[in-house]
Parts: sequence; C-alpha cells; structure tokens
Amino acid sequence: MSSYPILDVLKVLRFPNLLVVAATQLLVFYRVLLPAFQQEEIVNALSPWKLFELVTITLLITASGYLINDLQDVATDGINRPDTNPVERLGRTTVMWFYGVCILSAFMISQLLAYRLEERHLLWIFPLAVGMLSIYSIGMKRVPVLGNVMVAVYCAGVPGILLLAEREGVRQLISTNPELGANALRVSVLFMVFAFVATLLRELVKDLEDIRGDREVGRRTIPVIWGVSLSHKLGILFGLMVIVAILCPIFLGWPAFLAPPMLACIGFLIIGLAYILFQLAQAKDALDYHRLSTQLKFFLLGGLGLLAFF
Repeated sequence: MSSYPILDVLKVLRFPNLLVVAATQLLVFYRVLLPAFQQEEIVNALSPWKLFELVTITLLITASGYLINDLQDVATDGINRPDTNPVERLGRTTVMWFYGVCILSAFMISQLLAYRLEERHLLWIFPLAVGMLSIYSIGMKRVPVLGNVMVAVYCAGVPGILLLAEREGVRQLISTNPELGANALRVSVLFMVFAFVATLLRELVKDLEDIRGDREVGRRTIPVIWGVSLSHKLGILFGLMVIVAILCPIFLGWPAFLAPPMLACIGFLIIGLAYILFQLAQAKDALDYHRLSTQLKFFLLGGLGLLAFF
C-alpha cells in the first residue's frame, strides 16, 4: 500500500479527466442549449439537479471504464511502464470494489433520473455505455480499429447524451426559431465530431506508446498489426480530419465562429495540433509517444474553448 493512498485513488479514477468530462457536459448545456431555450422561452427538461444527476452518472460510468482498464492493463503496464499502475499499490480487490461501487451508484442514479424525466425507455443506454467500456478493456483491445472506435464513440456520446435528454426542447427550438435551433444543434454535433476524431488520434498515439507490451501479451492494436510507419500516417490523417472539423464552421460562415475570441481559440488549436502532428511524424520511441499523448490531452482540454467562447 502506498504511503499516499489518496493519490493512487485519484490516479486510478483519472480525476483530471473526470473534471474535463464534467466541464464538457456543463459547457454544452449552459453555453449552447440553455441560452437558446431561454431566448425562445422553452422549458428545458434538465433542471439544475437533474443535470447534476446526469453528469454524476456520466462520471461514474467513465470512472468505471478507467478502473477496469487498469485492472486489465497490469501485465502490459508492467512491461511498458513498470510500477506505474495504481492497481499494484491499491490491490486488485480494492480496485474491484471501487468498480462495483461506481457501477451500482450509476445504476441507481440512472433509475432515479429516468423515472423523474419519465424516460424509462432510455435505460438501455446505461448497460450499453458500461458494456462498451468493459468490452473494450477486456476484449476489444485485441481487435484493431474497433476498440479505438468504441472509445471514440463513448467520448462523442458525452456531449451527445445532453442532446438526447433535451431532444424535445431542441425540436421546439427548431420549430419556433429554425436558425437558432440549427445553430445550437450543429454546434453540439460539431463538438461530438471533434471529440470522436480527436479521441481516435489520442488512442492511436497511446497504442504506439504501448506497442511493446501489447505485442508481448498478444494484443492486435493498429501499430502491432499495421506497423509504426502506417500508424504515423493514419494519425496524421486523423489530425487533419480534426483540423477540417474545426475549420468547417468558418468556411460555412457560422456567425458565432467568426467572433475574435472564437477565431483566436481556433487558431491556437490548429497551431497546437499542427505542432503535435509534426512531432508525431518524427516520433521514434515510447517517451516521444508519451509526450504526444500528454499534449493531446491538453489539446482536448483546449477544445473546450470552442464551447466557452460560443
């Protein structure tokens, strides 16, 4: 047991990542959806407390994914990054208890929220989300591409679940004010696309970082199957797709994206990503890929600026 167990707990839960997940949902709701609803006097489905419940469910499910991932990665982390997996210090039993508590708590809160929203027919989303993260960690890491896509779909679903919860309000908004409704909808979808493709890029870089351990335990990741050179080209392609997604609103003349603060944020993101892709083309070892993975995490965080300045 570590002399600082709380640090290991925060590490196994990926606490900074959870803050980003919460910030994403709060920004989509308070910067995109709610102002549009209020302008047209549309009653939103998610009250502050219900929104808190939805965010809590998302955080618990996301944390469960991190927990089961670390449980499954003890062997590969022992090869790639010895003595860094917090499961080794906290103990498998403790981490499995954390996993059970997260799943049970998320299940109970989702039942409560579905009942209060009168959306019990949508409860299938809970086992789907939990199942995707569990299946990814247990088996899909051995399947090239599909595992990465599953994680990217989940990340896109983090803002997407808000659109689903507020779908009736969005319909009313499009009906009463088509331009405002279309703006709110397309900005939300744009951020889902951004999250999807940027996550694909980061997952690929993480696979490149872990190629040695993945190869030894028999995981069939993209770098293991297709090689490092092709993985670099695929990563650059994903990066270019992210840049296109960011620039599309400007090319299409969306007014909100032509404001100086938004243009500055977009410029910062594109320069940062271009530098990351330049480094990716020259990366050679695990330390290079680890640095790139960290930089991509900050890039995803910077992507929240698209919502903050909207």
